[in-house]
Amino acid sequence: MDLSIPKSNMTSNNKDKHILRPETMNTTPSKVIPGQMSLTPRWSETLSMAFKAVVKVKGGLLGTVFISIMLLCAFCAQWISPYDPDAQDIVHRFAGPGLTHLLGTDYLGRDILSRIIYGCRIAVLVAFGAVSLSSIIGVFLGVIAGYNEGGKIDYFLIWLFDIVRSFPQIILALAIVAVLGPSLVNVVMALAFTAFPFYGRVARAQTLSVKEADYIKAAEAMGQKPLIIILRHITPNIMAPVIVCLGMDMATMIIWESGLSFLGLGVRPPTASWGIMLRNGYKYIQVSPWMILWPALAIAFAMIAFSLFSEGLRVALDPKERER
Repeated sequence: MDLSIPKSNMTSNNKDKHILRPETMNTTPSKVIPGQMSLTPRWSETLSMAFKAVVKVKGGLLGTVFISIMLLCAFCAQWISPYDPDAQDIVHRFAGPGLTHLLGTDYLGRDILSRIIYGCRIAVLVAFGAVSLSSIIGVFLGVIAGYNEGGKIDYFLIWLFDIVRSFPQIILALAIVAVLGPSLVNVVMALAFTAFPFYGRVARAQTLSVKEADYIKAAEAMGQKPLIIILRHITPNIMAPVIVCLGMDMATMIIWESGLSFLGLGVRPPTASWGIMLRNGYKYIQVSPWMILWPALAIAFAMIAFSLFSEGLRVALDPKERER
């Protein structure tokens, strides 16, 4: 007796195994609602990882420590400073460093250490205020220009960036403050106006390389609006070089504020500012060199700290550098 199974039966049985029967199929169509799918990673987690990587870099750690000290002095100046920064003691003016006044006194007998501590407030406000304002405006305009590459909006924004950048930044800031008048708000606005084209250029260049990515095309295919794509999918993925530029620009903003205050176009006396202290110390440099030494060192250390911190950010946000 031949017990072999016919090949035709074997073939039909094997085919039946691969047939999707209607009763076993889910015929309910799946709905994809625009905006519910996360096409990009959460960039807050990236910033957290980057900050942890910054402190592992030697220079980044030193910069972070000094910046933390500056922030502590700025927020807790009234509790940390040994004296009122505006309290005058004419009898002990031009006093050198000692136990009573650790860094000496100025031409009105005011404690220099207390004025440097209170000067951290002006430095922090100008640095963070001007950089934040200029970066927000510049990045938003730069992303819009890059997303509309070749259009009228792109040409207009590039034209605007070129016009502002055609003037030397410090000269333009001097002109703006001279017209608006010397004050802290006007200094922040002037410095922010002169710096936003730089962030616009950086954001536009990064947008041109990101907007052709698959997740951007997928977001467009899902029907998401251009503004949502810009805010949710493009901007978080171009922030790495922008963040590095933020740290570098903070040091620049501090020295420019000091320069404007030195020329009498910054904050007004008797507000404690490192630039005002430099101007007063320059007048009495032959009598009391301490008056100009300590604020100059404070500005130098602040610039070095922000430069080291931005270098640490560069290493932390670059995967190739971070793996070394």
